[in-house]
Amino acid sequence: MLGLHRSRWYNKEGVKDDMDRQILQLLQAGATSISNLLLKSYKRLSLSDEEMMLIIHLLSFQQEGNRFPTLHQLEERLSMSNLELVRMLQHLMKAGFLAIDEYIDPQTGLRHESYNLEPLYERLAAALALDGMAEASAAGEEPSAGPSSLYARFEQAFGRPLSPFEMETLQIWKEEDRYPDELILTALREAMSVGKLYIKYIDRILLEWQKQQITNAEEARAYSLRFRRLQNSRDSRQPL
Repeated sequence: MLGLHRSRWYNKEGVKDDMDRQILQLLQAGATSISNLLLKSYKRLSLSDEEMMLIIHLLSFQQEGNRFPTLHQLEERLSMSNLELVRMLQHLMKAGFLAIDEYIDPQTGLRHESYNLEPLYERLAAALALDGMAEASAAGEEPSAGPSSLYARFEQAFGRPLSPFEMETLQIWKEEDRYPDELILTALREAMSVGKLYIKYIDRILLEWQKQQITNAEEARAYSLRFRRLQNSRDSRQPL
């Protein structure tokens, strides 16, 4: 009886040692650093949950020193097929959230590729700037007063001064169509998310929202997200 009791005690100690080793391995595995602003704002950028999870894993690989994980490596971590991963990566690059850079290793002289997530952060910074403008508009500030005006935000997004036609279009949106500033800025953000920074494209977005009786930014974001998910679903059923 005594020997059996001691054997059980030793087994419990062995289990505890194994658990301690596993906990130590978990702690030594490190953590992936992700911007909280990105986690809070990716929905506004019209990124799906699946796309955001893929981005998180790309960040994780980068922080582990792997700048260009293979499809097989990504497939091992994500609940997606190889084909789904290819389509999602293509969509992220086409939409301007992700790029592939080439560089030459100075030690070996070999050419390598790496995923570049800077476009994603550029989109995030622009969206946050537009959010600031929308908040100022909601507080009742004059849209054409000061550097944070509606016109200035469009020039900042376009990276150039607005043409007379573009300024006239913005004036029509404000005075004739009576679109709120926050809705106009949401349309601008939607155009940025698909890489179509054209005043006519933004006008089509606003007209579509008007047909859908959308009157505020929250409704517009929800509609755009539903539309994007439906489009992605259709794309996933089409052959490459």
